[in-house]
Amino acid sequence: MPRVTDRIDIEKPPRLGGGGPGKIPHWRGRGGGDDGDDGRDDFVSSKTHLRRYRVLLAAVLISILALFVAVALGYILRGKSGAYDPIQQRFDHAWKPLALPYARLILNTLVLLLSSVALERSRRGLAHKMEFAAMGIAPPRWQTDVLWLALTVVLGFGFLAGQVMVWQVLRLQGVSMAGDLSGSSFYLMTGLHAVHLAGGLLALLYALIATWSKRHFARQTMVVEITGWYWHFMGVLWVGLFAVLHFAN
Repeated sequence: MPRVTDRIDIEKPPRLGGGGPGKIPHWRGRGGGDDGDDGRDDFVSSKTHLRRYRVLLAAVLISILALFVAVALGYILRGKSGAYDPIQQRFDHAWKPLALPYARLILNTLVLLLSSVALERSRRGLAHKMEFAAMGIAPPRWQTDVLWLALTVVLGFGFLAGQVMVWQVLRLQGVSMAGDLSGSSFYLMTGLHAVHLAGGLLALLYALIATWSKRHFARQTMVVEITGWYWHFMGVLWVGLFAVLHFAN
């Protein structure tokens, strides 16, 4: 005789978290504990810190700009200064024009501008990943943002190496730091820019290493975001310094 039962099997909805068919990947924050956080708290916290760091960055950039404006003005005024010789009835300028290696300087400028383009591509890629993090979904592990960031670091080191080559060319011409006024001013201006750029390069290197060492993703994105604005500023600043070196020489 057939049996009649009132049992009904209800299909269970897919669970969040983990892998396997029918399951949506669920992101646990990399910097926190294993309490099941989906990373959205880290995303909100990083946005708050990002606004604060932008204000601090603006103050830093203003101070750097003031420093280089003062150095550039000193470079221009030194080239026009000199003692008046009453016998010859003319001003005796201690400033000697430099034979700048324009080919190398132009190449360095292009390398630095290309690094800004690469860094902007990387920054946009990381911002796309943060959209996944805001929804609690694990962002793609490997995308082109890592490659663009690595290219930025390589081009940054290439620019610094190119600047060292420029200094070597001038030294071969007999231009030294203590030898003449124009040479010391050139080394001071380009050296200060290289030091400031190296600081940004170290921050980008940290962000790149954090990609493979599985550091906190939100922190890595924030470093690239802040350093990106700093890096673009240094690129524009170098173009301005190059113009000063050309027209005031």
